[in-house]
Amino acid sequence: MKSQILRWWYGLAVREQKLLLVAGPLLLLGLFYWGLWQPLHQAKQRNASALQQLEQQLLAFQQARPLLQQAAAGPERTGGSLAQIVSNSARSFNIRVSRMQPQNEQLQLVLEDLAFDQLLPWLHQLQYQNGVRLVNLDVAVTDRPGVVRVRRMVIE
Repeated sequence: MKSQILRWWYGLAVREQKLLLVAGPLLLLGLFYWGLWQPLHQAKQRNASALQQLEQQLLAFQQARPLLQQAAAGPERTGGSLAQIVSNSARSFNIRVSRMQPQNEQLQLVLEDLAFDQLLPWLHQLQYQNGVRLVNLDVAVTDRPGVVRVRRMVIE
């Protein structure tokens, strides 16, 4: 094999040998640069910019964390005890509560039949204005259209 390469080399003209002696290392240098160094360097730069973006996002989330925790906790309950809040708001929406039973920090309610369009605004006010959280709601249809029966409602 070595003898074949030497025979080929000496078969070239002197001018061709000089060209290969100059062009060969330049070709190897170019292959190293464009085939290895440049892709690795570009990947390093992409990773550095991605890391910087992630650090900025982390900082933004850390700054927003107290607000997110506060939002997850929901609004604070206003207007007295849970039973007082329910009684006052039910009265203002003309909703009749047939049974109210406290259970630890929760309150279980049974309502008389009422219009569904009357129930939703009341639940909205309880949650967003009074800070009451709806845990469970068991609603059944009645014979009259648009009227529902709340068989069980648990709030806290």
